[in-house]
Amino acid sequence: MGEKVVVKKSEFLYGAPMEARPGIRDIKVIYPETGMRTKSLVVGIVTIEPGAHTPRHRHNCEEIYYVLEGRGEVESDGVRHPFEAGDAVLNRENVYHRVYNTGDETLRLLVVGGIMFVGLLPQWPTESPYEIDPADVT
Repeated sequence: MGEKVVVKKSEFLYGAPMEARPGIRDIKVIYPETGMRTKSLVVGIVTIEPGAHTPRHRHNCEEIYYVLEGRGEVESDGVRHPFEAGDAVLNRENVYHRVYNTGDETLRLLVVGGIMFVGLLPQWPTESPYEIDPADVT
């Protein structure tokens, strides 16, 4: 039968630690946990409701957001940068960042990251693919 090629929507996983913040969904799409044997990349979808923001976090690989819908700002190393649908964002390795929805509609990001952002490899799955800043209480 071969290796898995398609991940059905019903197989997407929810409940990542980032979802503890109100208004945030962090959906695992192409991850080992969804049955894909990936060597270097993972793909997810993050949604952020109007007025909400992700926790400040970092990971030990680069990560790219492609903005599917909405507008917002990414705070990277303490500086905020605006973006809108159709834009792309690069989060550099080990740089703290967070995303703010500054618009009036749900912000949807297609997220592509290096699998090595999981600091606990080769153990997989892990509790979290990123490190949330313990000082982030807002």
